[in-house]
This record gives sequence, C-alpha cells and structure tokens, in this order.
Amino acid sequence: MTRQPQGFDEMLARIDVYERRILQIVKQVAQYWQAVFEDYAKTNAAWVDRTANARQSLHAFIEELSGDVVRLYLSHGVDYGIYLEAGYAGRYSIIWPTIQRHLEPIREMLQEIFR
Repeated sequence: MTRQPQGFDEMLARIDVYERRILQIVKQVAQYWQAVFEDYAKTNAAWVDRTANARQSLHAFIEELSGDVVRLYLSHGVDYGIYLEAGYAGRYSIIWPTIQRHLEPIREMLQEIFR
C-alpha cells in the first residue's frame, strides 16, 4: 500500500522537493553540454589561427536566471569574435552551428530523463 500525503502542507512540501530535484537535473544536463559546446566549438572553428586567442577564448557558461530557468551560453572571449560570427558571409561562424548541431541531442537527453 502506498502512503498518501497527509494534507495540503505535506503535498506542497513534496512538490517543492520535486521542483528542486528537477532543477538540479537540468543543471547537470547543462553542465554536461557546457563542456561539449566548448570542445566542439574549439575543435571545429573554421578560421586559421594566427594567435590562437579566438579559439582559446571560446567558452560556454551556465546562468540560473530564476528558480526554474537555466540558460546555457556559448561565447567568444575576444572583441573581434563578432566579426568571426557575423562577418565574412558567416563562413567563420561557430557559435550558432555548434548550438544547432547539439539541439536535437539535448532535446533527446531531456526527453529520456523525464520520460
């Protein structure tokens, strides 16, 4: 026989625990993909390194925007990164191609976890 909540307060407490657990799982997924994004971007950037600064400065980071929103970013760490992304008819762009390449696997991972 399964134990049922004793009352409204207990139910709310269990929901709160569940929400925290879900957020922790989502953060762990983001941390996993953070490393994948960085590695992929640094390995697959199409430009020829002159100083290696642009490639080395590619970095992903996670921001918890609120109690239930986690955002994963991928960014350049050099001022001229915008030119690599938006200039040259986009042939040196790596930020959006990295994100696009991994959207489906991220979605699949989250679906599997929350199935």
